[in-house]
Amino acid sequence: MNIAPKVSFVLPCYNSAAYLQATLDSISQQSFKDFECIAVDDGSSDSTLALLQQHAQQDPRFVIITRENRGLIATLNEAISLAKGEWIARMDADDICHPQRIEKQLQRLQATGSDVCGSWIRFFGDKSGEWMTPSTDGAIKAMLLFNSAFAHPSVMARTALLKTHPYPPHAVHAEDYALWCTLAEVGARFTAVPEVLLDYRCHAGQITQSKKDQLRATAQIIRSKYARFALPAAMQKNAARFVELAEPARPLSRAEFDWMCDFYLELASTWPASRDILGEVWVDSLQRSSGSNLLLLPKIHSLSKALPVPASEQPKLKRQLLRCLIGDNVWQLIKKIKTNVL
Repeated sequence: MNIAPKVSFVLPCYNSAAYLQATLDSISQQSFKDFECIAVDDGSSDSTLALLQQHAQQDPRFVIITRENRGLIATLNEAISLAKGEWIARMDADDICHPQRIEKQLQRLQATGSDVCGSWIRFFGDKSGEWMTPSTDGAIKAMLLFNSAFAHPSVMARTALLKTHPYPPHAVHAEDYALWCTLAEVGARFTAVPEVLLDYRCHAGQITQSKKDQLRATAQIIRSKYARFALPAAMQKNAARFVELAEPARPLSRAEFDWMCDFYLELASTWPASRDILGEVWVDSLQRSSGSNLLLLPKIHSLSKALPVPASEQPKLKRQLLRCLIGDNVWQLIKKIKTNVL
């Protein structure tokens, strides 16, 4: 009789041959050994399937599924439906997980009694730096008001939870954001390991402009629904205005920036758990606002005291302080010159 593994990796693959072997090796080299990996070849036309089959011959914990192309959401849900482990570990076919990823996430899940666990990630390839995602339940749920609080391939979650609440088919290109919001609404508890456990590869062609536009539109629908659930009752009257201005690519006028800052201060007072992420959020809002000048410096100073900016966002804040000192016109001219030089 086969004993079910503790963890089931879910690995969707579509024309992934260029980077796949490094991903497969990083899974096989986990310090935690009690897992299966369900790898689904989603109708690839390159050598993805051959690489998967060859690796499965060397590591019998890999289960290979191949069929015609059905897209990412259908592939994820199919793999989850086949999973035998207590926990699902997401993985993408071009990323690399650190050897202790599963071990440390299981420890965190046990220590916190949570249902979903992410981790910090490191970008490599066409982008560098780290994404230090929030790590407490309250901060993660507050961050979902603005955007996804997890790097998708870093996540582990209870299998039973994902089988009951699969990826929604309507949320194309924002399927992870939709799922986390749904899980929050049904009472799931979130956490993350505050440590880099996954290297996230960035390369050309990952998200085309057309996909970005679709993602933005879908994310706004998700954000609007979640805001009606998550915002404190006293702030619901301003939910529609908040959702409009919270869209990450939406430029803000000076008046809109002021409105958002007042909203953040009220949110921090009404929902204290949100304070941990609002220092990052208001700097993002400042970055997409116009009308920066010396007169804005007192407001930035008071915001910095009320909603401290995390160390990871200090370089961004310093750039915005410089923008205030030299003014928007000179700032945009410098950016234009730098773009032309590059």
